[in-house]
Formats: sequence, C-alpha cells, structure tokens
Amino acid sequence: MKLQEVIKHYIVDVENRLGHHTSIAYQQALGYLVSLLSSVCGVNELEKITVLHLRECLRYMIETPSEVIRQRTFGKKSNLADSTMKTYVTNWKVFFNWCYQEELIDSDPSARLKTPRPEKRVLKTFTSEHIYKMLDTLDLSTDMGFRDYVILLLLLDTGIRLSEIGTLLLEDVHDTYIKVRGKGRKEREVGIHPDLGKLLWKYVHKYRHPGNPDEPKIFIDCTKQGKGKAISGPGVKGILYRLRLALGFKDVRLSPHTFRHTFAKMYMAHGGDIFKLSREMGHSSVRITQRYLEDFDSTEARKEHDSHSPLSALDISRYRKGRKKKSGQNFA
Repeated sequence: MKLQEVIKHYIVDVENRLGHHTSIAYQQALGYLVSLLSSVCGVNELEKITVLHLRECLRYMIETPSEVIRQRTFGKKSNLADSTMKTYVTNWKVFFNWCYQEELIDSDPSARLKTPRPEKRVLKTFTSEHIYKMLDTLDLSTDMGFRDYVILLLLLDTGIRLSEIGTLLLEDVHDTYIKVRGKGRKEREVGIHPDLGKLLWKYVHKYRHPGNPDEPKIFIDCTKQGKGKAISGPGVKGILYRLRLALGFKDVRLSPHTFRHTFAKMYMAHGGDIFKLSREMGHSSVRITQRYLEDFDSTEARKEHDSHSPLSALDISRYRKGRKKKSGQNFA
C-alpha cells in the first residue's frame, strides 16, 4: 500500500474523532515522514517500512537544518528543536499503531523507536513590564488597536490556545466566562475577569465591524486585504509577530504559548488551585499542567533560598578581599 494513501485515510479518521485542528498537526508530521522516507531511505510503501528506516529519518532530522527538512528557502539555518522532533516522532508512533490496530501491517515498526528526550528548559514568562510595553504600543482609538488590546488581555486572562481564539464565537462570550472549543472537540468554560468582560462588550458594540452582519466569530480583520472578515489563529499570530518586531524583546519569547505559561504562573502566584487551573487550561491531566509551572516552582523556591542556605550559618565575611591568610592555608 502506498504510504500517502494510507495517511489520507488516517487523517480522515483523526478529523472525525478529534477535529480539524488536531488533524493539521498529524498532517504536518506525517507529511515530513513521507518526504524523509522517500528521499533518505527510498521507501514509499507502508509494508516495507522498518524501525531502521525510521531511525535513519530521525537521525537526518537531528543533523539537518529545519529549512531543508521543511523545504524552505528563507529563515535562519537552525536545526529542529528537540521538542519539535519529539512531537513528530510521537505522531509517527500513533500513526503506525493505528495501522497495526487496523490490521494494515503485521507489526508496528515504530514500537522500538525511541522518542527523543528534549532538554528540560524553564520557559521565561512575561513580567508586568513586558505586558505594559505591549499594551502601550496599541492605539485604542482605532478598531485594530482596540481589538488587539482585547486579544492580548484575553490571552493573558484565560491562557487559551491560539486555535481556540480562532474558533471563539459571539454566542460563546458571557459576562463572567467564555465557552471554548479545545483539542479533540472538547468544550469547556473558562472564567474571565469583570474588566475583560466589559472590554469584550465594548469591542463587540463599538469596534467590531464585520462585512457580514451574521458573522458568528467574534474577532474581525481590520486590514485592507481582509477587512470585515473573521480572523483565525494565524491572524492572531500575525498580531503578535508585529508586536515582536516593534518591541524586540531579547529576554522573553513573544508567542501565544508564553501568554499561556504566564497565565498559569500568575494564576498560581495569586493563590489559585492547580486542579481548577488544569480544567480551565483544558488539560487532560494535572501532570500536564505541572509542566507549565516549572518556572513558577523554581522562582518561588529561590525566594526563600537565603533563609535556608547553609551559608546563613557561616560567617564568610572574614574571607573578604584584603584579609591576610594564615600560614599553611595555601592549596596548590
């Protein structure tokens, strides 16, 4: 069986079960797999794929600039992030397991393929200064400026995903909460601050000008090219991209995911409950939520470092520069 044909059938099944946004991630990961198996291993048929082929593809991803893998002619020459490769390999393994369960292959070639273990890094979150700088760049007297202002505060106040903003409808917005359609077509309610509730109402009644009066999506494009049309996730990403160019933050990444991490950290810093936070963020497990709080945990832990440090019990002032050493205390 041709691998591409099997993948098409698989994507239809994913979309039926989990929704369009989830299927896009699988399409991308499996699209790269088809390309790599063909160019690196010369394999195009499902039954001929072995774990060795998959390992060769993984090795190629590790050693090759991402622009080559993605067949781009622009962007800086950098390798794929460890976390990206982990996501790709995880999606490959899910696909091959599905093929095995559907009895399309006799054994799963990815069963012994090890998923890359990304380096553990603490993701820096926004400070109040970062947030003020972002908001200060917006002209709130214009349709676009006020819309962007509301979107930034919505990201900060709720921590919802980029794709979830793109599917937010007028009927989903209430005075104290919004209804969000998350991964796997799961719907959940997320609370909003009263001030944000007022701003959303003001945006809808004063600054929102859809080309079609019956447009159900809440956020509207204000550019000449798409004026009056609804904006989706990529449109929101474009807003953040323009902010990134304007502000040039060096110490933190200006991305939707940073807003999500910032929300989680600030929620807990203000005494929030991790189980409630997990539900609001749409996580299937509290363990996933805890990953978002690694920065919070390390930051809170170091605040009390001085009082618990072993150096608190020592008088190290005697070793200040200029104090003569006693004889016999030099070590080579």
